[in-house]
Amino acid sequence: MTHVKTALSALALLLLTGLLLTGCDRVPKGLEPEKLVLFTPETQLAPSGSVQTNAIRVELLSRAVRGLLGGKGSAHPIAGARLTVEPADSASGIRAIPAEGVTDAGGTCSFSVELGKGFGDHYLDIVCADAPEIRRRVRFVAGVALANNRQEGASGQPLPKPLRVTLTAPDGAPVAGAPVYFTLARQPGKAGKLSKSSVKTDAAGVAEVTLKTDPDATGRYEVRAEVADCERGLHTRPFVIEALSMCVMRTVIGVLGGLAIFIFGMTLMSEGLHQVAGNRMKTVLAYVTRNRVAAIFAGTFVTALIQSSSATTVMTVGFVNAGLLSLQQAIGVVFGANIGTTVTGQMVSFKLDGLALPAIIAGTAGLLIARRATWQGSARTLLGFGLLFFGMTLMSDELKSVSTFPSFIRVFQSFDCTPQPGQPMPFGAVLGAIGIGTLMTMLVQSSSATIGLTIALANSGLLNIWTAVPIVLGDNIGTTITAILASLNANRTARQTAAAHSMFNVLGTGVMVGLFYVPVRGVPCFLHLVNDVTSGNVFLGENIGRHVAMAHTLFNVTNVVLMTPFIGTLAWLCEHLIPAKKATTATVHLEKNLLNTPSLALFCAMRALADMTDSAWRTAELALRGYKDGKPVKVSDIEAMEDEVDRNQGEIMDYLVQLTRKELSEQQAAAIPVLMHCVNDAERISDLALLIARRAEAQTTSSRFSKDALEELETLLEKATTIAGLTHESLQDGRFLAKAVGIVVEDLEKLAHASMQGHVDRLQKGLCTPERGLVFVEVVGAVENIVRHLENIAQRSDQLTEAAT
Repeated sequence: MTHVKTALSALALLLLTGLLLTGCDRVPKGLEPEKLVLFTPETQLAPSGSVQTNAIRVELLSRAVRGLLGGKGSAHPIAGARLTVEPADSASGIRAIPAEGVTDAGGTCSFSVELGKGFGDHYLDIVCADAPEIRRRVRFVAGVALANNRQEGASGQPLPKPLRVTLTAPDGAPVAGAPVYFTLARQPGKAGKLSKSSVKTDAAGVAEVTLKTDPDATGRYEVRAEVADCERGLHTRPFVIEALSMCVMRTVIGVLGGLAIFIFGMTLMSEGLHQVAGNRMKTVLAYVTRNRVAAIFAGTFVTALIQSSSATTVMTVGFVNAGLLSLQQAIGVVFGANIGTTVTGQMVSFKLDGLALPAIIAGTAGLLIARRATWQGSARTLLGFGLLFFGMTLMSDELKSVSTFPSFIRVFQSFDCTPQPGQPMPFGAVLGAIGIGTLMTMLVQSSSATIGLTIALANSGLLNIWTAVPIVLGDNIGTTITAILASLNANRTARQTAAAHSMFNVLGTGVMVGLFYVPVRGVPCFLHLVNDVTSGNVFLGENIGRHVAMAHTLFNVTNVVLMTPFIGTLAWLCEHLIPAKKATTATVHLEKNLLNTPSLALFCAMRALADMTDSAWRTAELALRGYKDGKPVKVSDIEAMEDEVDRNQGEIMDYLVQLTRKELSEQQAAAIPVLMHCVNDAERISDLALLIARRAEAQTTSSRFSKDALEELETLLEKATTIAGLTHESLQDGRFLAKAVGIVVEDLEKLAHASMQGHVDRLQKGLCTPERGLVFVEVVGAVENIVRHLENIAQRSDQLTEAAT
């Protein structure tokens, strides 16, 4: 019931926040018009005297109205405003049908146009009646038609069809013998050229030229054509013919190369930050154990710090697998990681490409000069930062060069989620875009990289906000594959964490898709919120990269707010779907996913050593109890326990050897041999236990210890148990207890010395046989050796704890 109340409170708070940010579903009153936005081409070609239906479509927008959070604010369409259309030269005969109109609820108005009978340039001015200074001019070229405009071709080859201009007289007859001048005004390279610079029209009124494209360039060609026949009074200002060519290999290499540099830079930056801040991870881990909110903040902080939600998720799976985190705590960390990963998207959405090369230079110089690991980590971070933005720039430049290609536009239109006027977003296209985002991230294995690619596509104009946001949702689903792959060889609790991560993103995406169909001012409420809290009007194509990054952030924050009250429910569901089994070996702590964070790997190795030492002591204690109880334990049982300790020794040693191949600080490198010595000490304890058990099994009834000897042995055992407990605490909790252990060891040695003296006295008085005396001396000596090994471990725990923090 408490969870339900918390959830309802969180939902109410979220809805209230949304209302405050987006406002009520109405346009603010008293809007002042500022500009006319033209949806149709500024220059249009048509036959003289023809009627062009809906040739002009404009939108009247207000001045930007600041939102609750400030910023530049958003412009709003103005409904009910009167627009007039006036010919610039009334003698031209051009007119709008009708000559005036009123903007609709979306602030738009359309006009048909009837061209005049004359040949050449005609102009119409669209004017806001209430503010005559707000106007737009549209140009119509009468008697001119284009063919094969906006062709696509392969770089280095002539276009498939010639560029063709057709001239017709006012009566519809072709104009022959008129000179048409062609100029290659713009090209992506330098080697493009036209077959002719001037051509006279043939009997059909046609003039055509061939364009050969640059073999190494991709992009747009702009050919300007103009008619200038002074003898017959036929002339026009230049009009533009466009052509496109693509160097496929160069474009593919450019985009994939940019993506590769982006990913490499992100990895390098993550590794550098990891090197600088990795030693603080254990502190963050201790913070996580407080409550679920602390876990979320910790996940956010760590991911923002190391710039990789995948690394945080894998690390979290490692923590769970090593027994360092509970499932609920791990789910909280994963929630926070989803928020922290949005920092990368926010960074790349800013125009910071000018800092890329200086950062690369500074980072490279730092790597060459720095000697300390921390400074090298900082230099690696700076280099990664520069490469990340350099890769982003390469991707963006290549994508911009193909963003106007009709073939590319058609590909992206196949899953375009833009709704038709008055209609909701197409559900099939939304699911398709989500699927594409999921697939992209599954292939790249980095949601930050695919978010960066999505932002680059949006900035190039290939994606609008309607399509980009569903792709971002898919990116968030795809990133869960990393956690699933990391958990395949892990224990069931780690798999539960990965499953929770997947459920979190899938359920959150489902909620967000539902919000796509809750409109505010005719726009999905989530997109409306994104537009309100980000500068620029994204529905006019303004600042779209920042809007995509903000959508990513708001989605994850909203998802966390909604799902946090249900962490317990989510954990319960995962536990029932994937039931966990109890681990039976100390080496469960040896999580290979944490080897890239040496401080945490050492911490895990210490936990494994603590459990191994505990197992070795339990083996010794069981063997010693056989003397006290007079019922020697089976040697086969002790041998099985000793074999388990030996296996633990081998696995911990193998783990530490793998750790030596990683980048370690001097303190961490020095701690590994010490840890190996401790592992050997623990193994020697189990060896001594086996020796004790074999001696006990060899005892006969006549060789049982006397009552005094048993009492002395019991006292030694109690002291040894205290030492074992303190040693375990020093390893498990990081407490420096070597001094306390030393005091107890001194007491035990005094007791052992007294026991030896008592043994001599019993021999002299005939209370003890030499056979029993020999066994007693061996057992007491074994106890002393055991506690010395425990003391060795306790004394080294301080150095190990410092290396693991």
